[in-house]
Amino acid sequence: MSPSAHSVFVGRRPHLDRLLTDARRALEGESQATLLCGDAGIGKSRLLAEYLEHTPMGRTALGSCLELGTGGIAYAPFTALLRHLLRAEDGAPETGSQLTRLLPGLGQDIGPDTGDNGRARLFEAVLTFLEERARPEGLALVVEDLHWSDASTRDLLVFLLRNLRTAPVHLVVSVRTDDLHRTHPLRPLLPELERLPRVARMDLDPLTRQEVAEQAAALAGAAFTETDLDLLHERSGGNPLFVESFVGTADGGGVPEGPRDLLMRGVEPLPDTARKVLGLVSVAGDRVDHALLAEVAERSGIEEDHLDEALRHAVDAQVLRATEIGYVFRHALLAEAVKADLLPGQRVRAHRRYAEVLDTGVPGLPRAETVAQLAHHAYAAHDHPRALVAAWEAAQRALAATAHPEHLELLERVLELWELVPDAADRLDLDRSALLLRVCLAAQVAGDLRRSVDHATDGLADLDSTTEPEAAARLLVARARAYKNLGRIVALDDMRAAAELLPEGHFEQAAIGAATASVLMLQGFHDEAERVAGETIDLARRVGDRGSEADALVTRGALLDVTGSDEALELLREGIRIAREPGEVQVELRGFINLSNNLAMRLEYEEALDTTRRFADRCAELGILRSQGGDYGNAAANYLNCLGRMDQARRVLEVYPAGEELTAARRQGVVAQFHLIQGDWEAAERVLGEFTRVLPRDRSSAMEYLTYYFGRLWLLKEGPGDRLAEAARLAFEGEADIGLIDQVRFSHQGLPSLSELVSRLRHRDEPGDAELAEELAVLLRRTLERADWPTSPAGALNRHMALGWLAENPTGALVHWERALPLAERASVMSRIDAWTGAFWTLLALGDRERATGLLDRVRELRGRLGPAVSCGDVAGMGAALADAAPAPVALPAGLTPREAEVLVQVAKGLSNREVGEALFISAKTVSVHVTNLMAKLGVNNRTAAVTRAHEFGLV
Repeated sequence: MSPSAHSVFVGRRPHLDRLLTDARRALEGESQATLLCGDAGIGKSRLLAEYLEHTPMGRTALGSCLELGTGGIAYAPFTALLRHLLRAEDGAPETGSQLTRLLPGLGQDIGPDTGDNGRARLFEAVLTFLEERARPEGLALVVEDLHWSDASTRDLLVFLLRNLRTAPVHLVVSVRTDDLHRTHPLRPLLPELERLPRVARMDLDPLTRQEVAEQAAALAGAAFTETDLDLLHERSGGNPLFVESFVGTADGGGVPEGPRDLLMRGVEPLPDTARKVLGLVSVAGDRVDHALLAEVAERSGIEEDHLDEALRHAVDAQVLRATEIGYVFRHALLAEAVKADLLPGQRVRAHRRYAEVLDTGVPGLPRAETVAQLAHHAYAAHDHPRALVAAWEAAQRALAATAHPEHLELLERVLELWELVPDAADRLDLDRSALLLRVCLAAQVAGDLRRSVDHATDGLADLDSTTEPEAAARLLVARARAYKNLGRIVALDDMRAAAELLPEGHFEQAAIGAATASVLMLQGFHDEAERVAGETIDLARRVGDRGSEADALVTRGALLDVTGSDEALELLREGIRIAREPGEVQVELRGFINLSNNLAMRLEYEEALDTTRRFADRCAELGILRSQGGDYGNAAANYLNCLGRMDQARRVLEVYPAGEELTAARRQGVVAQFHLIQGDWEAAERVLGEFTRVLPRDRSSAMEYLTYYFGRLWLLKEGPGDRLAEAARLAFEGEADIGLIDQVRFSHQGLPSLSELVSRLRHRDEPGDAELAEELAVLLRRTLERADWPTSPAGALNRHMALGWLAENPTGALVHWERALPLAERASVMSRIDAWTGAFWTLLALGDRERATGLLDRVRELRGRLGPAVSCGDVAGMGAALADAAPAPVALPAGLTPREAEVLVQVAKGLSNREVGEALFISAKTVSVHVTNLMAKLGVNNRTAAVTRAHEFGLV
């Protein structure tokens, strides 16, 4: 059979048309991505080859994931894509470019970047490179075999899918779905990818009987009998590879029993040397470089001429396909079948020979790839010393490429081999505790906090803290940082234990102090956190630790934001400035976020918005804007929303998509606000449900769920149906779960809404509503009277609004609304509407129609500016109540309210407070408040004098 016979293309024309349609859509200015899914051998590679040949895109590139397991080559498909595109331009990355992390040898290598920002810079560099190559004629990118991908490849792919927005790029990714076992990392990832905008999934089904007949006839040059066709369709399952394998080797012996037999029938007729060479190739995976294979073959006793002859046989039989630099199996299933046919001893010997050759170096093979393969083959050959050293070097290479998950896996491989190599410490020039510390920190950078805790605990169990206090302290701090990010209070125990192990004034004490202050703040121990932060600032300055000084300054500034003081602003600005000196990027960015929060607490929303823009500018300067853009988008949209510029807020969210889990969950909270304000209850319900899916409660800190609870409360209060009682019960549930009411530092902004719920429940006659209202009011009052209530302008506004709603008489309520209204003038548009609404109802109850009318007019005007979709502020209900209200009563002397005048009349009768309350159907406590107020207005200090003045005014 001629080589061209395998080019038959059957049953996939509709799929090709769909891919080409997506490519044309991408050319119009909106990137597209297709997940091409199907079983092994179903025709994914064949379809992709056809697509690349016919795509309308001006540039194309293909990269494949490699099946190499732990110690594999991180970012392998993207390295191939970038090399292909650069080779087409006869170019190389610019000196110092982040791309050299993926393309060592093509430019001046840059040193390792161990933090999250290094990875962000790399990802943005890849994104920018692809966007530039895509314009104007378009770029088609194909990534094959995502089921074999490393974690870093998957992370970069997700980043690109989220951020390749208007670039004319069509990204097609193939996935072998029959390989996705229950714990495969792609199982949860694929549904996430399918939810992304501009990402579609295409599944390849088996060929029909008619399509199998067409393929078989084209391959064999003649039609099959009906009987043979039935059997071929049944045994092949409509899998094009199996059909091809049978037809290509058919010898009248019938259809083979299973897939492996089908595949191996093309191998079995080959000469012994060819089969031996195929065995060597299969041990390397589904592909191998010629230079490496030649060295391995020579060590296996195969001379160069015999190797060439064997390879010629394999290529002619279409078992292998020659590439520019080596050979690749026609299909990965064929490589797997050949490898499975080897005896265990043959596989181990082949791995050993690969390890020996790689250890001496292979000309033309990049060092990063060499050492990754060496680690893999030495481990498979049970050559533990060589595997140990290779895995250690491969780990450093992975770190330099910011391949953090692979860095962790390789360090764990080193840890596994440590016990098997007696002189491991000498070979690597470090002790086990130092290795465990690196593994612990690597797990944190990779995002696996529980593994970080486990490794630190393992290391501490082997350490004698009396003889190695510094090593023990470092492991305790590392574990504490993991505990901190898990929201566990035991982080404090580890921080304190670490501090006790080190002498006073030790350089690392400052870093411990800064971390301790941060943990204390997150756990709600604000006074102690402020004290520790202050002490840390002093210590850091004495020992010259600028990074810890900046960290503690930012923490102390964040702690003081509840005061709205200028000192808080100064601390945060100083922390941002100092953090930039030693390159503490995360501290600097945290400072910007806290600074904007502080300004918002001062009700200075324009300044807060400007600070988020400075945050974005700094991220752009660092080359991480699109990685951190989700955080910027969330913050900016929130402040724009506060300023009533909701259209701008939506555009910001569109331009800066959310990224990782926490940012994505916070994005759902911001979007839920838009839907709630507009009264789109179904959309709000859907988005809040998405919040819990993206960030399950068991993987979240309590404070992250404030957004969820207050969003649900708004939906229950204002949405369709009578669900006020359900809202109250949800408030109690939130209090038990996360301290919804008690955590005043974080929850004070939502308490006016809960207080308004109490007011509404009090005015209903439904069974149980009064009890729910009073139970909730007790919780709210207890919190509102706490000494640590925020004293910032925002805190004062929220306190007076909450007390205004909770007050049981209009006179007492008005005191609070009159204090809230001036603050509301600077507050968010929603707070303004809420304050005006609350004051309106109080003034209406007091008969002050003129002022009530003025507030209603202001609500109407602001709602009109926000747009017709805005649902806040019951303008219709307020207007109807105003129209139904009685005319303003005749003015009473001394500014007395009607209720105060009623109370004075009863007091003049000689009644006690209890008796007055019974007469007027109010509580004795309320009577006492009225008596106090009326005596102040009358300018008297006892009841007798008050009665005398009442007679003078003719009230009695």
